[in-house]
Amino acid sequence: MVKGTLNSMCSYYKEGKYSGALCEELCNGDYFKEFKCPENRMKTAVFTAVKNHYTYSFQIAKEVTEPLAWTDRQGRPRYPHIKEFQSLIKRHIAFAYNVTIDEDVIKALLSQEINSKSPEQMESIWRMFRDNNYVMSKLFEEESVFPVILGSCGPYYATEHLKAIHPSAGIRQYISVDWIGRLKFALDIMDYLQRMDEVKPEPLKMCKILPNEFGITIDKRIKYKNAQYIHTESQIDKIISDGSPCEIDSDCRYEHCLGKCDPKLKMCTGIQQNNNLQIVCQHIFKGHRYLPGILATSKAPQHLKTLIDICVDSSENPRHHLPSRQLTPSPNIAAKLYNEIKRVYNEETFRQ
Repeated sequence: MVKGTLNSMCSYYKEGKYSGALCEELCNGDYFKEFKCPENRMKTAVFTAVKNHYTYSFQIAKEVTEPLAWTDRQGRPRYPHIKEFQSLIKRHIAFAYNVTIDEDVIKALLSQEINSKSPEQMESIWRMFRDNNYVMSKLFEEESVFPVILGSCGPYYATEHLKAIHPSAGIRQYISVDWIGRLKFALDIMDYLQRMDEVKPEPLKMCKILPNEFGITIDKRIKYKNAQYIHTESQIDKIISDGSPCEIDSDCRYEHCLGKCDPKLKMCTGIQQNNNLQIVCQHIFKGHRYLPGILATSKAPQHLKTLIDICVDSSENPRHHLPSRQLTPSPNIAAKLYNEIKRVYNEETFRQ
């Protein structure tokens, strides 16, 4: 599979349809070795490869439905000029991500030259800038919450490889993983969520969170492997309050991000009701009947279980949630939960 992907990539590169800093190294010479197909539940990583003892994780940007080129009277494809293309990317980012960036930053984000004789190269660049994982990783690179992008070749781009924190989901993992390790993992996740809430100009919302998508960098920093379902707060509010017809609140959702149905208009008009912590409490800490969460064990003290239950559904008590977001745990509940996990972790560590 990897060989076929490389052959296709290098064929387009030699034809001048693909460009990028990594094309030459991937297609000519022995720069990369140990090509492997990774385990990948999010279905974005294509392969991994090693260069100078450093592992690169290669992904491919999603296909786009809107064509970049248009056809002239002679039936030939026409592409925008370079400056027009840069302006197009700038407008797309401003509209889709509520982020305004300078032309110089756009040029830096492109990170590769476009051959004027091969305008087809714009197609793969446009494809990457329509890929949410790629754009989020580029826009929020300084926040160090996603893997760093190391280069590209056509629509294929490489990111730093993260070491797994937690094994793939399954019943066996909850039997084999030690209690102290689970508590430490829970604290690491909550620290990461705090970083996501502090991102500027607005918080980042995670609408699908899988435990095995968290990873550790070489310098021991936790990151999330894929930003496919991660958006800015204003993006999510726009998505789930788009006026779609609904009967109940659960009709107004984007993955695990929950909206609100107007009972009179029967339309999705409300902003996101839950947040990253509520999603983690429900799907990772508590889990489900056939897939228990990392803190769903008889070893967990009752007070911790109670706090997790409140975190999952804080709607009944106004003191437990934010006024306009009834499924978002209040800062007080979040602090109590973190402190309780920390207390239990310290006690268990002391006993060892």
